[in-house]
Amino acid sequence: MKFRFKLSRYSPEEEAVYGTILTLGNGHLGVRGEVELEPTVYGTTIAGVYDDAPYFYREIVNAPRVVGLQLMFNGEPLNLSTHRILRYERELDIKKGTLKTWVELETKKGVRIGYESTRIVHGRRKNLVIMKFKFKASQDGLLTILSPIELDTANPSYRGEILVRHYSVEELDCDGEGVYAHVRTLDGKYHVGIASSIFTPVNHERSTVKSTRLIGEVLTLNVEGGKEYEFVKYVVVSSSGGNDMKSAVLEELRESKRAGFEQLYEEHVSHWDRIWERAWVDIEGDEDAERGLAFSLFHLVQSLPHDSHISLTARGIHGFGYRGHVFWDTEIYALPFFMATMPEEARRMLVYRYNNLNAARENARLNGYEGAQFPWESADDGREATPPLVPLDMRGERMVRIYTGEEEHHITADIAYTVDLYYRLTGDEEFITRHGLEIILETARFWASRVRYDDGKGYVIERVIGPDEYHEHVNNSFFTNLMARHNLLLGVSYFREGIGKDRWREVIERTGVTEGEVQKWLEIAEGLYIPPQTDDGVYEEFDGYFALRDYTVDPYNLGEERLPEEIRKDLGRTRLIKQADVIAAQYLLKDWFDLDTIRRNFEYYIVRTTHASSLSMPTYAIVASWLGDMELAYDYFMKCAYIDLKNIYGNTADGFHLATAGGLWQILFRGFCGVDFKEDTLKISPNLPEKWESVRLRFFFRGSWLELRVKHGEVRIKMLEGTKPIRVEAFGSGAVLQPGEEALLRP
Repeated sequence: MKFRFKLSRYSPEEEAVYGTILTLGNGHLGVRGEVELEPTVYGTTIAGVYDDAPYFYREIVNAPRVVGLQLMFNGEPLNLSTHRILRYERELDIKKGTLKTWVELETKKGVRIGYESTRIVHGRRKNLVIMKFKFKASQDGLLTILSPIELDTANPSYRGEILVRHYSVEELDCDGEGVYAHVRTLDGKYHVGIASSIFTPVNHERSTVKSTRLIGEVLTLNVEGGKEYEFVKYVVVSSSGGNDMKSAVLEELRESKRAGFEQLYEEHVSHWDRIWERAWVDIEGDEDAERGLAFSLFHLVQSLPHDSHISLTARGIHGFGYRGHVFWDTEIYALPFFMATMPEEARRMLVYRYNNLNAARENARLNGYEGAQFPWESADDGREATPPLVPLDMRGERMVRIYTGEEEHHITADIAYTVDLYYRLTGDEEFITRHGLEIILETARFWASRVRYDDGKGYVIERVIGPDEYHEHVNNSFFTNLMARHNLLLGVSYFREGIGKDRWREVIERTGVTEGEVQKWLEIAEGLYIPPQTDDGVYEEFDGYFALRDYTVDPYNLGEERLPEEIRKDLGRTRLIKQADVIAAQYLLKDWFDLDTIRRNFEYYIVRTTHASSLSMPTYAIVASWLGDMELAYDYFMKCAYIDLKNIYGNTADGFHLATAGGLWQILFRGFCGVDFKEDTLKISPNLPEKWESVRLRFFFRGSWLELRVKHGEVRIKMLEGTKPIRVEAFGSGAVLQPGEEALLRP
């Protein structure tokens, strides 16, 4: 049962939440989990398909719905909302990547209807959605099935009442075995071809229906009472474009039908078996923790983009929160998991940033800077997608000003940090030569142009927003300045190493970086102002932070609702912070601080953090585990593990919290298992929650696949694949791990 998650109550209000947590996807397609027998505003998410949007620049498109079904028995529509529900059960099997539905209804005429379906979004065949369903009635009668491609899906705009349909219908066609729709985004950039067909071995009549809102197949058949009838719906959705898209889509549909449900199902399950072989984590002694972690990783993997033209979005293929934009969430929170379990896929997401490097250069130029400045929010073209203004009313008379796109510049350093982390973790020389080195050099160049020299403080960075978004237009953000310093030092280090390597030197020459420029980077890094510490060793989050009104909160509670109204209305004038900020910097740059300094800052900021952002708890949990505060670390781990299953933030309907899922894995890996590394040496300092007996996981490190098992006071690590020895240190002792060998370390 650890693989299966069941929901058993139907409520139209809860269906939007169910829709997110029961989503199926494969990185290309996302199909939300709303029950197929009822209407919904949600269609299909196609990764990378964006369109121009009012206020939000570009947003991911709510494409046509492809899994809906409309059933009638003896002319009576079968609806959950209008009939007596005898059974409603949904089961998500994360091991197999399947969603099952069981529905039993009693019609107004007293007929009992049984319905069962199995839905998959195929893991290997990225364009394919399949749904097998069964029908049974307690009496003889006429069953009518409408299987449509629904063409009226639209995106909610700045207010939910305003809907924007982002596509026009170019062609609708039907033949004897299916229906086809070709839609185009309104900007003309993307074309999507959709083909759908239902198969059943039972005698039936088939026809088609076409209107402005759908094209579909209609099947009618006489059914016998008590007898079960089986159908399979095949759907192909392609955004590859090209003049022959229609023929390609229809041929893929025919080939899928020839393969049949059972073969396609086995292929799909085998695909997930291979994923879990790398990604599954065994937590002995705490099944709730193991289940919550696995559930989170399942949804994280489902959103993994299948090419480098788009990266992991904030809410994945699950919904339209944050407009399908890419933030720092991807690099800092999600990518470490993929680096350790799916390094090739992690590389692909970093190549997305490289593919948009010219857009980042243009962004810097438009803002008066040099080098490359990555946007706070990205879509498909790499330009800044953060809206500067969002209306609060229908007429647009009241507007809210959004400054993050103009001031939250730390994302540029965050990306450089992750490029370096990926290279150090994987040793991927080709990546750093073709992509990573240029990113590091151009981002360092940006920071050199972003600073200003102040006679009293040295180099300063003014008017920014750090991770704590309660405070805007601040000067010398601790997090921003520290990450900028790190970025500049990376530029210096990679330049000096690169001069001695032919292929690296070619990149350096192409970017025009000189020794004199790099010397200036070093001067700026060494002279960059960092907000000072108090006598208690606490760093000021930004200039003037300590002069603000003080207020503290219970660290075990979340959000702003617990605050008095007068505090909530004026958060920017208090020392309350939205999420980990100073502590986030000390986590990412752990080697720059001693543990006592981290402890002093943790104790100060933890009681001043509202955790109104879901990004906050993972960082605090990791640091809490380093400091031995296991009660708090475990509490945050479990909240992160069930953040969407329990709808903790009340916004699960908008999509899955993918950054939290990645952060959850980091709590386990970097926090509880205490995994760190320096060059070819792994350093493991475990501190497991008391109730956990052991943790077992696999991860990739510098060309080798390793299996790690951690118990209280014991570390076992085995090299499953690899050719080079790796040094492992734990409990003050070490061992050299040879290919195929296992090392056991104890205090």
